[in-house]
Amino acid sequence: MEFLLEIEDRGYPTEYLLARIRGRRSALMGESVRMRFLREPAWIYHQMNNRLRNIFRPYFIYSELNTVLVCLRYRTAKGSSPETAHLLESSLLSDKMRDLMQHDADLTAVLKILEKRVSFIRYNAAGLERSFLEEGLKGVEQKITAALFEYILNMDTDPLLKRFFVYIIDARNIITLHKHLRWDTTSLPLFIEGGQIKKALLAGILRSYDTEALADLICRQTGIRVAEQDAARIDNALQRRLTGKIKKWERENPETGLVLNYLWWCATEAKNLSILHHGRGIGKDILKEELVH
Repeated sequence: MEFLLEIEDRGYPTEYLLARIRGRRSALMGESVRMRFLREPAWIYHQMNNRLRNIFRPYFIYSELNTVLVCLRYRTAKGSSPETAHLLESSLLSDKMRDLMQHDADLTAVLKILEKRVSFIRYNAAGLERSFLEEGLKGVEQKITAALFEYILNMDTDPLLKRFFVYIIDARNIITLHKHLRWDTTSLPLFIEGGQIKKALLAGILRSYDTEALADLICRQTGIRVAEQDAARIDNALQRRLTGKIKKWERENPETGLVLNYLWWCATEAKNLSILHHGRGIGKDILKEELVH
């Protein structure tokens, strides 16, 4: 079963898309509607020629995996719902995946279908139903996410996209480590393979419960000393650092770098608008610290 929507190649040259992105980036600077930023990746996907779409396929799968996981959470909470339909409005999931997310089958049946028919899950994430029964939806999410990263790093991924995902893996592993240190959970964390930060280093910090060592690691990764080690501040510091890296990559790679920077910019602006919307009534200085620049 195809994970993403399959469309015909319109044959537009790459230069056409790059020129339109530059124009749309300027136009969106004054845009204040979050949904516009959420829908922009779908516009890019449809404008790409097949060569570019294949290059960025890992990015779109990673982005749409979050859609799938949120749909599964909705199903766990209340079954198929209007929220699911709304979430899928701007999604790039294939028609079959959309139908599956809205199907009346129970969650375990959905997990069995995902495990049998989605290639990166089938080859790298066996036993989803067992994970759900033993660890709940959290275990399923961890297993599917780890499977996707394994799939991306082992396929013929564009070098720039691979650098992006290696950084994403490191960031996710740092957040995972922080959560286990802060809440002293008894379960072992699942660190994702493929990052630059050695799993032995992460495990050593976890065993010693050394929060200063974690702060040092975050500082080395971001250049920022996070005074209050809450998950939001750490995630923000990591995202800011990645934003800076992507801007540098754009200068070095005017084609793929520009497209990646635009996709990332749309994602961060959507997040920032969500923070502003839900943070009404909170002090401006506090909100400023939450925003990704």
